Amino acid sequence: MTIFQIRPRKPLAGSIRTLAVVALVLALLAMIGTLVLDVRDRMSDLERADSDNGQWVMMQTEVEVLRLQTTLVKAQSGQTGLEDVRRWFNVLYSRLRMLEQSPLYGAFILQPENLSALKAMQAFIDRWVSTVDSSDAVLATALQQMASESEEVQRLARDLSLRSLQAFSAGTDRTRARVSDTLTQLAVTIAATILLLVMLAVMAMRLYRVTQRQAKENQTVGERLQLIIATSPDAIVVTNRGGWVVEFNPAAEAMFGFTRQQMMGQQIVPMLFSDDERDAYESRLRGIVSRAVQAGPQRFELTGHRASGQPFPLEVSMAVRDLNRGALIVGFLRDISRRQADQLALEQALTQARAGEKAKAKFLAVMSHEMRTPLNGLIGSMEQMHDTDLDDTQRELLRVMEISGDILLSHVESVLDLSSAEAGQIRLADTAFDLERLIGDCIATQAGIARTNGTSIRHVMLTGPLGPVRGDPGRVQQILLNLIGNAVKFTRNGTITVETERLPRKTGSTTAPMVEVRVIDTGIGIPKSELTRVFEDFATVDSSYGRETGGTGLGLGIARRLVQAMGGSIGVESEPGEGSLFWLRLPLPPAEAALPLPVPAPAPDKTASPPQTDTPVLDVLIIEDNEINRFLLRRTLISCNHRVTEASDGLEGVAAAAKTRFDVIITDISMPRLDGIEASRRIRAGGASRAARIIALTAHALPEEQERFRLAGMDACLTKPVNRETLLAHLQPGPALPTGSGHPAQPTLLKTDSLHELAETVGHPVMLSLMTRMLAEGDATLAQITAHPVPDDDMARAAHRLAGSSSTFGAVALCEALSALELAIRRDQLTEATRLIARLPALWDDTREALSQYSALLIA
Repeated sequence: MTIFQIRPRKPLAGSIRTLAVVALVLALLAMIGTLVLDVRDRMSDLERADSDNGQWVMMQTEVEVLRLQTTLVKAQSGQTGLEDVRRWFNVLYSRLRMLEQSPLYGAFILQPENLSALKAMQAFIDRWVSTVDSSDAVLATALQQMASESEEVQRLARDLSLRSLQAFSAGTDRTRARVSDTLTQLAVTIAATILLLVMLAVMAMRLYRVTQRQAKENQTVGERLQLIIATSPDAIVVTNRGGWVVEFNPAAEAMFGFTRQQMMGQQIVPMLFSDDERDAYESRLRGIVSRAVQAGPQRFELTGHRASGQPFPLEVSMAVRDLNRGALIVGFLRDISRRQADQLALEQALTQARAGEKAKAKFLAVMSHEMRTPLNGLIGSMEQMHDTDLDDTQRELLRVMEISGDILLSHVESVLDLSSAEAGQIRLADTAFDLERLIGDCIATQAGIARTNGTSIRHVMLTGPLGPVRGDPGRVQQILLNLIGNAVKFTRNGTITVETERLPRKTGSTTAPMVEVRVIDTGIGIPKSELTRVFEDFATVDSSYGRETGGTGLGLGIARRLVQAMGGSIGVESEPGEGSLFWLRLPLPPAEAALPLPVPAPAPDKTASPPQTDTPVLDVLIIEDNEINRFLLRRTLISCNHRVTEASDGLEGVAAAAKTRFDVIITDISMPRLDGIEASRRIRAGGASRAARIIALTAHALPEEQERFRLAGMDACLTKPVNRETLLAHLQPGPALPTGSGHPAQPTLLKTDSLHELAETVGHPVMLSLMTRMLAEGDATLAQITAHPVPDDDMARAAHRLAGSSSTFGAVALCEALSALELAIRRDQLTEATRLIARLPALWDDTREALSQYSALLIA
C-alpha cells in the first residue's frame, strides 16, 4: 500500500511579505483613528470657544461696568431710580464671580496682572455691596462716591478686555494651527494607507492567481490519480489509517466481486477475508504496517476471498509513509492464481524430469552391470591365454585384443562416468605416465579399423618428445580414444594426424604447464550449425555415409566433462568436406616437476576400503525423510563396516523393523505419514527388532520432549549436527536420555568443524553436490514460508525439514530459528511465529552467504 497526499505549495517569502504589509496597514489604520479622534477633540474645543467666547465675556464685563457707571450718574440727577443701580450692580457682581469661579477662563484669569485687576474690581464690589443692599437713603448718599470709584473699575475692565482679546486670539490661532497640522498628518496617513491597500490588493491578486494555478494543478493531479486508479489492471483499494475503505477501483470490483457502493465505508479485513482468518490477518497487517513505516515498502502474499466465498492467492504491495491524521493508504493487489499454477506446473515438470533422470541412471546401471559380466569373461580368458604357447603374431594380436577389451570396459565405465559427472563426483588420479606411449596405444587400437577404411594414422610431436608427465592416464586415454575413434569413423581414404605440443608457460603464471593435443582428419567435416552441439550428451551429427558409423553421442560429452574436471579446455574447428580439427589443452606437468592440479583430489572413497576396527559389525536401520541426512548417515556407518538399511518415513521403518532384526535403529522425529515417536512405540510393541537400541536424531529437542522420547521407548537422543565420534559412541549401550550435542547459549551462524568433518567423510565433490542441493532446498523452503499467509502445519513441517538439513551442515542459528518457528506454530503462538517469519529471510541470506563461501574454499 502507498500513501497519496496532495499538499499545496507554501511560498514562505510571499507569506512573510503579505503579513508585513497587513501589519503595516493595520498600524496606519490605527494611526488614522487616533488622528480622527484628535481632530474631533480640537473641533470640540473650537466649538466651546464659540459658545463661551472669553473675549465677549471680558468685553461684556467692561460694558456692564459702563452701564453701572452710567446708571450711577443718572441716579444722581434723578433720571433713573435706585433699583436700576442695584440691578446693574448685581449683574457686575455675578459677572465677576463667574470669571473667578469658571474653569473656562482659569488659564487667562490666573495670570498675575489679570488676577490683580480682577481682585481690584472685586474689592470695589465687596466695598459697596452692603451699601447697595441698605436703604435708599444710604444708597442715594453714596452714589457720587460710587460713581467716582467706578471710573477706576471701568479702566481695569477695559485693560482686562484688551488683554483677553490678545490672549484668546493667540490661543485660537494656535488651536487652528494644531488642527491644520493634524489634518495634514491625517491626509498623509490616509494616502499612505491607500497606497498600501493598493499594494496589498495587487499582492492579493497575485496570490489569488497562484492559488488558482495550484488548485488547477491539484485538480489535474487528482484527475490523473483517478484515471490511474480507474484504469489500473491491478486492484487498488484505498483506506484511511483505520482501515475504512474510501476508494475501490473497477479492477478490485472485478477481482473480488463486490461493487464500489458495497465497499465504501466498510472495514477492509472483514469484507475481503474469511472469519476464521480475520484475527490473524489483522495482527499480521498491523505488524506489516509498523515495519513499512520504519523500514520502507513491504511486499507480501496472503489469501483473499471473493464475494462468493472462493479463496484465491493475493500479492500485496504496501509502503506507508506515516500514520498521521488524514493519511490515506493505497493498496495494490494482484491475483497470483495463474502464477502459482504455473509454478506448480514447473515443479511437477521438474519432478517428472528428476524421475526421468532416475530412470536413466537405473537403466545405465543395469546395462553397465549386464555388459561387465561378459567382458570380465573375455578379459579373464585373454589373461589365461598368456599361459599358453603363442607365437609373436598371436601375442601381438592378443595384446591388441586386451587393449580393445580394456577400451570396451572403459566405455562401460563411461556410462557410469556420465552419472558421476552430473553429480560432480569425477575422481582424478595424479600419477606419472608416458604420454607418447599412451597416444601410441590409442593409435594402435584404432589403426586396424582405419586401414579397412583406407585411412592412415600418424603421430607428430611438434615440440619433440614430452617425456613422462603427471596426471590421470586413464582419463586422458578415454578422451583421446573418443577423439581418434570419431576421426576414424568419419574419414575414408584419408589421413588422421595426432599432434602434440608443449605450450610455453605465461610469465608469472602459477598454473601447471599445458600440453595441447590436436586430432586432425580429412573426413567429411561438421556443419557450422552442429559445431555447438557436438559436445552435448547423446548429440549425434548425421553424415553422408548413411549413418554407417553410428555412435552413441556420449563420448564427446564425457570428454568435455573430464577435460573441465582436469582444469583444461577442449574445442573443435571444422568445414564440411574439408575435415575436422579437435584440440585439447590439459595441465600435464613433467613428472620430475609435478604441480598440483587446480581441482583438489577428492577424499578417498571410504566405502571402498572401510577401516578395520575392533567394534562388532552392527545391522543399523536409518529412518529419515531427508535424503541428504540419510546419505551422510549411511556413508558414516558404512565407513565403519556396519550394515545399513534405509527407510524414508515412519511406516517404512516400522515395516522393516518388524521383518528384520536390527541392532540399532536411528530415527528422525518429525516425518510424513508416521513420526519417529509413534514409530518407536510400534517397534517396541512387537516384531523382530523390538529389543533394538533406538536413537532419536532431531534438529531440536526441548526438555519436555526428552521425556516423551523416553516414554516412547527411545534409548538416546542426538541433536543435529552430530559428529562422527558422537554417533559411533551412541551405537553401543551407554548414556540414557537426555543427551546430545547441545546448543550454545548464543548460537553461531555456521559451525565449520561440522562441515570439515562432513567433507572428510564424503569427499569434496560429493560435499559440493550436497551443499548445492541444500542451498536449493533452503531457497525453496524460505520462499514457501514467507509466501504463506498464515502459519499452519504445512509451514511447521517445512521448517522442520529445513532445520534438519541446516543442523547437518552446521547452520546452528538458522536451525534454532526454524525449530523455534515450528514450536511456536505447534503451540498456536501466532504472534511469535509471525515475528520469527519476519526474521528468517535476513538470517537465511547470511547463512547462504557463509555456506557459499565455504563451497568456494572447497573448490579453491
